Amino acid sequence: MGVSTLKKMIDYLCLCEEVKVEKTGIIIDGAALYYCLYYNSDPKLDQRCGGDYPGFKDEVCNFFKTLQDCEVTPYIILDGGSDPDKHKTVVSRLGNRLEKAKAVAKTEPNAVPKGCNVLPPLVKDVFIEILKEKGIEFKQCLGEADPEVFSAANQKQCPVLATDTDFCIYDVDKGFLHLDNFEWKRKKDGKIPAKLYTRSKFCEHFKLDPALMPVFASIAGNDYSRLEDRGRFARESSSSGEYSIKRLDGMLSFLSKVNLDGLNDSQKRERALSHIFYQLSHHVGKKENETFKLAIQKYVEPEETSFNLPLWMHENMMGGELTTFVTSVVDQKTMMLTPVVEDFSQHSSYTAAYRIRQYFYGLLIGGQMCTEYDRDHKIDVQPLLPKVSSDEQKQLELQVFEEALQVQTSALENIPDQLKLPVCVTVFWFKRLQHHPKPETVHCLHALLLGFMFNPNSPGNSCSQSSCSQSVNNWQPRVAHAFSQWLCCMRQSLHLNQLLCSPLPKPQCARLPVIHLLERDPLRKKSRETQSRRKQIIETK
Repeated sequence: MGVSTLKKMIDYLCLCEEVKVEKTGIIIDGAALYYCLYYNSDPKLDQRCGGDYPGFKDEVCNFFKTLQDCEVTPYIILDGGSDPDKHKTVVSRLGNRLEKAKAVAKTEPNAVPKGCNVLPPLVKDVFIEILKEKGIEFKQCLGEADPEVFSAANQKQCPVLATDTDFCIYDVDKGFLHLDNFEWKRKKDGKIPAKLYTRSKFCEHFKLDPALMPVFASIAGNDYSRLEDRGRFARESSSSGEYSIKRLDGMLSFLSKVNLDGLNDSQKRERALSHIFYQLSHHVGKKENETFKLAIQKYVEPEETSFNLPLWMHENMMGGELTTFVTSVVDQKTMMLTPVVEDFSQHSSYTAAYRIRQYFYGLLIGGQMCTEYDRDHKIDVQPLLPKVSSDEQKQLELQVFEEALQVQTSALENIPDQLKLPVCVTVFWFKRLQHHPKPETVHCLHALLLGFMFNPNSPGNSCSQSSCSQSVNNWQPRVAHAFSQWLCCMRQSLHLNQLLCSPLPKPQCARLPVIHLLERDPLRKKSRETQSRRKQIIETK
């Protein structure tokens, strides 16, 4: 996520230049974009009931239409698996996201604290689907996107559009546009108002040698390191800003005074770091010293994380045809199950898809244990190995899918291709929950079946985003939990289908049922009309 509180400092000092963006290429951090578009939509998109994917698609399409109108050519780069060196940071973030999910679940939508957002499970899948549909150039990295974004920006001589303040540390030739200040909804005369940051202007303001920017980032606090200075730098700062700004100002002031005469860039960084430790009388052990040096090196020589994967996996992942969860499973034998909004008085929604994940792991790492991080639990999972056998690869892949979900795809002959995989998921999900039958499960099943028959793009669809707020206010935790379980099964089945090279047709994720809309009374009144449509479809088959 970059350097702690650096954006706040840059805004406080007004170090960015106001610009109008037009007729240019732009390198976009894909993850930052889909987070930003989902969280900042107006009206607000649902986060409590599994997500509003049609609404999200509208927002994404409007964004790219605006870029097109302003002759801005986007190139999207998406994150892959997390850097193994950031494992502790990733686990810590899972804890933070868990607290946010709990807050969203127990708080009325209009009362959720600012910044307390939870991304619904299928947003990234929907985003990639839209990029392909619109023919927008993109690449999905095996590891973190930052090095690739930086490299592409300087190679193509384009600015970077992102939220990560690490791009304030990298020497991006054409500068860094923060998404918070990229006012695409206020475009005028084919131009988008924005604020452009350049490292040269920042260094000029603080009279800092640019070679020391990585040192500044490593001590200020990023994903790899942070220097505990016990308030020393803040006390020596002359800034009138709040404590966090004073702290950064004090660090920059100190670094600007280090004597660097006659040194090359590497030696400058070495001297600056040792001076800081000496100034603070800070004893640094070998391991801590290596941590700071690693953090610095990530900026000096940014390299995409490499993973030992088969070529076909590598190519499919870069093209968005295969989930990047594969990398952490293969490389680290771990799976981070991102917290979802659910009924936290019940077992995790992810338990519903446990069997599917076991097959997913078995195909990737054989019988080796995989460690899952779910809520605040760390669980060792024994993978399941497929028992089926076939001489024909396509038939084998289909049989593995059937074994994992305990379904027979031969029964799907009269089901439209778009619905084949969702129907398999629904059968699997409903069977698993029948061990402990609950009314809300049946309620959710009825809503899903209605959703399968209901075309969100049809002229008769009167479900507007403004109606979302009303339905989400009537949130029923147990119904939302049942749908959350279905979504977890859906996402894992999508990814298993990808790993098996799509034995079942890929569904359009943006058209999956939206539970908070389907539960509204006006839709229930449409059930007879929907049943009639279903009968007509069956008769045509």
